[in-house]
Amino acid sequence: MAHAIGAEVHDQKVTLFQTPKGKFCKVTGQIAPAISFEVDLPMEHWTQRFLLGGCGGLCGMTHVGVSNAGACTPALNGEFVMAGDNMGHIGSMMGLAQGEFGKSPQQRIDFAYRANHVTTLAAKALTAAFYGQAPKYSYFVGCSDGGREALMEAQRYPEDFDGISAGAPAAMFTVQNSFYHAWNVRGNQRADGTNILLQSRVGVLHDAVIRHCDTLSGVKDGLLEDPRTCHFDPAWVQCPAGQRDTSHCLTAEETQAALRLYKGATDAAGRPYIIGGPLPGSELQWALPSTARGESMSKGIAASAIAYVIPLQVDEKAADLTRFHFDDASFARMTELAPLYNAENTNLRPFRKHGGHLILWHGLADQSISPLNTIAYYQGVQQEMGAKQTDSFLKFYLLPGVGHCGNGEGFPQVDFLSPLMAWTESGIASNAILAEKTTLGDGPMGPPLGGHGKPPAGGQIHMASMPSQPYARPNAVAIASRPVYPYPYIAQYGGAGDVNNAENYRPVMSPVSLPMMFASHAASLIGPDNQKQYGVKGGKLVIENAQ
Repeated sequence: MAHAIGAEVHDQKVTLFQTPKGKFCKVTGQIAPAISFEVDLPMEHWTQRFLLGGCGGLCGMTHVGVSNAGACTPALNGEFVMAGDNMGHIGSMMGLAQGEFGKSPQQRIDFAYRANHVTTLAAKALTAAFYGQAPKYSYFVGCSDGGREALMEAQRYPEDFDGISAGAPAAMFTVQNSFYHAWNVRGNQRADGTNILLQSRVGVLHDAVIRHCDTLSGVKDGLLEDPRTCHFDPAWVQCPAGQRDTSHCLTAEETQAALRLYKGATDAAGRPYIIGGPLPGSELQWALPSTARGESMSKGIAASAIAYVIPLQVDEKAADLTRFHFDDASFARMTELAPLYNAENTNLRPFRKHGGHLILWHGLADQSISPLNTIAYYQGVQQEMGAKQTDSFLKFYLLPGVGHCGNGEGFPQVDFLSPLMAWTESGIASNAILAEKTTLGDGPMGPPLGGHGKPPAGGQIHMASMPSQPYARPNAVAIASRPVYPYPYIAQYGGAGDVNNAENYRPVMSPVSLPMMFASHAASLIGPDNQKQYGVKGGKLVIENAQ
């Protein structure tokens, strides 16, 4: 196997384990220097399919599983060879210490793109040895950083997979984990470091947005089918001057903080560094502190990434976000390794030539990664390859009211694997994907909802809740359904029948159907062939050759 993947493989162990879906042969091991992997091979029901699941956050753990596949019979029955890896290092998904792998140039490369590729080669070699034949179809499914990993596979290793599902991708990794999350902290603080807008206040903001903005669906359900048509007006929420009771309105200070969060990171002159902040309608998902001195998940993400992972030179003092400057010098420093980490290469011709199919999706109420990033990337692919050619292998879906990889007030229970398989194996592209609402909510990357539909204070959005297992978790019982159509179409109620039944909706073009202009520093990082191959020389990270 070492010959097949071009790297040393050691500590291999083989065990037989019984599951409710039959017996599996579990193979674990390590690919040099520190990529731990697991491959689970079904002994009873294999249908010549292989699936690698992406890992969220900064990973650091070996986890086998698949999300957004709860109605996919082969995945539910354990018919896939399934694999996972730790992205080249050990640690929790989040936390300051987790980013310390950035001290190792090789572990940076493994996290950026190498780990999933060599794990794929290892899994395919094991599959061929075990069954006497290679997989007929190979799939990658991931969300958040797993979505970035999914796009990275399509861009760097177009022959690894036949079908890829990329959800809420952290594709603009270097900017997302620095400017975006640092601004979520600093843009909501006073000069003394205390927080302005707190978790308990976002309900006021959200209710005002829903009250003033058209849902576009023809149903007053509190979900914005296209939040880009909603332009927040401070007058909606700001308390009149001198009013003492602020329980149903925001102070001027809170209102200005909300405006800064919507807009996203800028310099002192107001020039934007990021493509956009969270969209209107996402307020209940905002990862804000619960107290004036409390901390949010954004602080942990930014501190770890800025100190250890993103810049070329590790600077542990940079974990103090008060030292971070929103200026051109910081942007240059944070994007020096964009050709290593970012998955913003719009030239997907090699993946299309391989016969690959890609489903790209994002929740419109995602506050951790703005869906505007994914819209900008999709437009970039269209601009590079043409709309018709893009549509032949890539479908893009936006989920109203859905938070980061799930949860939210919308319809977060979605099976993307079934339509991806149908498209990949039979050439049948789905026009509408069924999205459902359950009494339990749904969020493989998020925690259970707190009061009033809000996540726990601080926004612990990257906690994996599913156990490691070589088959999918079945969908919960749905209480309502809604179709999701390929971008730029939205769902509109037909005027008759149950508003909670997807069959009573039709596709209409979004009012914002024309390409958007994203005038920001980050937009320049989206384009064709903008990735490089990296190696280690003399203990330092070096560019080997351009992709």
